[in-house]
Amino acid sequence: MVLLRRNSRNRLTPFALAWPAAALLAALANFAAAESPPQERLQDALARFELIAETGGWSPIPSGPTIEPGSADPRIASVAKRLTISGDLGSVARNFEVYDETLQSAVLRFQARHGLEQDALIGKRTLAALNVPVERRIRQIRLNMERTRQVFAEDREDFLLVNIPAFTVTLFRDSEAQVMTRVIVGEQDMQTPLFEAPLKFVVLNPTWTVPRKIASEELLPKIQEDVGFLSRNAYDVVDRDGNTLDPADIEWASLHRNNFPYTLVQRPGPRNELGRIKFLFPNEYGVCMHDTPKKFLFTRDSRAFSHGCVRMQDPVDFAAHLLGPEGWTQERIAAQLETNETHTIALAEPLPVVLVYLTAEVDNDGTVYFYRDIYGRDAG
Repeated sequence: MVLLRRNSRNRLTPFALAWPAAALLAALANFAAAESPPQERLQDALARFELIAETGGWSPIPSGPTIEPGSADPRIASVAKRLTISGDLGSVARNFEVYDETLQSAVLRFQARHGLEQDALIGKRTLAALNVPVERRIRQIRLNMERTRQVFAEDREDFLLVNIPAFTVTLFRDSEAQVMTRVIVGEQDMQTPLFEAPLKFVVLNPTWTVPRKIASEELLPKIQEDVGFLSRNAYDVVDRDGNTLDPADIEWASLHRNNFPYTLVQRPGPRNELGRIKFLFPNEYGVCMHDTPKKFLFTRDSRAFSHGCVRMQDPVDFAAHLLGPEGWTQERIAAQLETNETHTIALAEPLPVVLVYLTAEVDNDGTVYFYRDIYGRDAG
């Protein structure tokens, strides 16, 4: 989880944009970022990238083996020029022959701006992002200007914003970002939908009623292989009348995806697929936000792994900021979690949860961020 100060989106330290000519520097002076609406920041970014295009853009960097820190490579000069044009490197009056620390810092900055793993390695993904033509970036900015206009058309002050390509959720209070955490979203075949719904409840120590499709197609084979899977993972088996059954009394081998008359309910605890907390905003898609025991997935730069719900990296701390007006401190939440008993908190004032698809953003420092088009919606 990340705490955000006023006028900050927790981005990298601001850097001065470096351009190919002094004339461009003068022309861009009027585009210095200030506190402004997201649409205006994108408009300023569009003007900057159009100027880059007018002066020739950047040339593609040849493919080849991964360029590692400290190495020499004939493409290093091209990488330095590319990063200078986009402003990641800054104006450095020397030739680069070795991948030194100065250039590494610029690559790390570029990787952070493009949702890439920040490892300073110029590998396949980083090279692909470097080689996206400026014309495509201009089109991307234009697409996201319209998306942003639609998102912020409503006069919202307090809300949660889930940006699917950025893999983040942010809590806004009085129109200012207060806290942000990483999220996991739906995979390509089970995409997280775009919609808005009011957050009404926060559930501590939730149970998980397994959707029938997951139970019959994903869990049933594991149960048939070893019925002990149920007890090890704290699953109860419930029949259609609501009775809890002994798994040993069920002929699991006779069941299949089209013949599965039971409901699986996972009890609260460390193995629960919803983790220790979930956020409910009732909607037609059955989507919610929740914790997850699979914390290792948050180390990935691309995090489209779920069945459509939004999994949060730091939901407990996030909940403490969200529920502060309800009188719930982090200590009080932790104490309730220790009981292992399910407890539902109703928000006195429901907050809108807005799920959006923004592949380009600009922060208040004027730094432009591009995210991968994980669902292929920029191409449509």
